[in-house]
Amino acid sequence: MGKRIIRLSELMEYHKVKEVYKDRIACFRLDNQLVNIDTIPPAFADIFSFLLVTSGTATFSINYHVHTLCPGDMLLLSPSILVAITHQSTDFAAMNLMCERSFFEHMLSSFTAYQSYALFFCRSSLPVLHLSAIQADSIVTSMQQISHTITCPYVYRDSILNHQLHTLLLQVLERVEECMATLPPAVSRNETLFHNFILLLINHYHEEHYLEFYARQLCISTTYLSRIIRKVTQKTAGYFITGLLFAEACRLLIYTDKTAQEIANELHFSDQSAFGKFFKTHSKVSPQQYRTAHQAQTDGNKLQATNE
Repeated sequence: MGKRIIRLSELMEYHKVKEVYKDRIACFRLDNQLVNIDTIPPAFADIFSFLLVTSGTATFSINYHVHTLCPGDMLLLSPSILVAITHQSTDFAAMNLMCERSFFEHMLSSFTAYQSYALFFCRSSLPVLHLSAIQADSIVTSMQQISHTITCPYVYRDSILNHQLHTLLLQVLERVEECMATLPPAVSRNETLFHNFILLLINHYHEEHYLEFYARQLCISTTYLSRIIRKVTQKTAGYFITGLLFAEACRLLIYTDKTAQEIANELHFSDQSAFGKFFKTHSKVSPQQYRTAHQAQTDGNKLQATNE
């Protein structure tokens, strides 16, 4: 694997991880026994990740800066972070939760308080939380429950995982808020503009797909807003706009029976064809193919649960 954007499905296949659900969530024990643990150079992954060290130590290259993590250290990774494990002690072990980008961004957009998670990456030079033994044990327990749910053929597995993931994210946010409280109280104008852009986006991304709207609401030029977003996050404005739009399209296809035309209307595309082109650009399949594939997988899970 070279330095390119890696998808969750191919990363889990490369490491032979079995605790994966619908190529959207993986939660597993990370240690020296993991297949190919030492063979990936620094890489971008289209993944949000929570890695909590439970024993031993590991050295990570994070955007080419070397950091050693110890028990109780939790590494938070987003798609904009270039990361690799460069060394680990023989007793190193961690719990690792990974979420596919569009799935996780939909979670972030579902609750305004979650936006402090995005702000944390803007304000912290090192995305590591230092947890007490009690805090670490609580989060490890939540991650182990998620891992167990992934491997069990529950009929209501989607709903169970959804609640467990929200519980875990709230636990992590408690620690994020503590960390943010130790940072200087005043944020820069750039960070404030970005945060206000995110809040606007959550409220308007269904109907407003272009940066001009958000710049106008913030009373600045489109060029300036675009530059600020890239400076603060190292990402384009389109990354955030299309990311939320695609995540919502996936949710509507999986969890509702709305037609592609109805979804196109709800998300304010000019017509069904425009929606189809947008969706295929980001998923490589048509909306109907995406829905059919997920329905087949759900039916298979229900059949397996019935047989067992």
